[in-house]
Amino acid sequence: MRLKSCKMMAAIDILRDPKTRKPLAQNGGYLSAEQGGKFNIDGKFINFLDGQSHANEPTEKEASFRWEHSSRLEEDNEFSKHQLDDFLKRYGLDNEQDFAGYLEGVETIAEIGAGEGRLVDWFLKYSDATIYALEISDSTRYLQQKYQDTDRVIIIKADALHHPFADGSIDLLSCEQSIHHTDQPGKIFDSLSKSLSSRGKVLLSVYAEKSAIREKFDAIIREGISGLSSQEKHEVAKKITDIAKILSEINVDVEVPEEYHEFGDLKGEKMSLQRFMYYAVMKCFWNDDFTYDKCVEFNHDWYSYPICNTVSLEEASSWFERNNIKIDHVDSNSSNVNIRGNFVQ
Repeated sequence: MRLKSCKMMAAIDILRDPKTRKPLAQNGGYLSAEQGGKFNIDGKFINFLDGQSHANEPTEKEASFRWEHSSRLEEDNEFSKHQLDDFLKRYGLDNEQDFAGYLEGVETIAEIGAGEGRLVDWFLKYSDATIYALEISDSTRYLQQKYQDTDRVIIIKADALHHPFADGSIDLLSCEQSIHHTDQPGKIFDSLSKSLSSRGKVLLSVYAEKSAIREKFDAIIREGISGLSSQEKHEVAKKITDIAKILSEINVDVEVPEEYHEFGDLKGEKMSLQRFMYYAVMKCFWNDDFTYDKCVEFNHDWYSYPICNTVSLEEASSWFERNNIKIDHVDSNSSNVNIRGNFVQ
């Protein structure tokens, strides 16, 4: 199937063979480069991984399971508002109007780790940009169906380390809680940063470093279930969610003594027992405002992936510095490191 619209044809102009970095041309139902690969096109879906082996295949497998079994809550207005408000707060944007202003003039957006399209939906609503939704998993098929009626979303199945974006082609690079599922998040960020245009903007969110105790405990659980099938891991996630719910029902507050440095940033903080366990000991997510299945999904997401890197604020900031990206806003908390920046030539 050929890319027919002007925007679809323009997509080819900013895409490159992920390995050779040579320009692509359309030949029938494929994109190909001279002495390069041959990549299938299906409507607005371009598959750069079809038949290609790559280092992140285990991540692709687990992500495919996660999104196939995701609780689709895009139509849940309360949940969506909660997610959007959290997103805006983390990036220092005051409200939806501020977000729209931030996106004004942005013509191309690369959404890395698009998942089920949560951010894609917002970019569609608050900008006029063409959005390149890059996803490593089979959720690309869901995205293809979801956005079949708009020519502003191009679905790309690819490994972010070997992305297909030409140098200087992307006005907004969005890496929202995705590249930490690799063993080289800094290298991926460097590679993606080359695609930034002269007016390029960056949104980055990665898992923050946890307390020493939780880092070790999470590693024990992740290693312990590594040999299980995805479905078996999902059952373990249900048990963890049950524990989290029980903890949330215990009306006890925990205050971490200042001298307890083992709990990192929590020293001196006061919180519920469930939050203490969540931040200090193990990922046992629970939120009364979410459905049970969505809580299970978040716990499964954390433990099922073979790699779940945590990153310090200092390390993430160094990625921006070495790629000439000026940091405009930082939000670092017990869960995530969130940075907004602008490319400086």
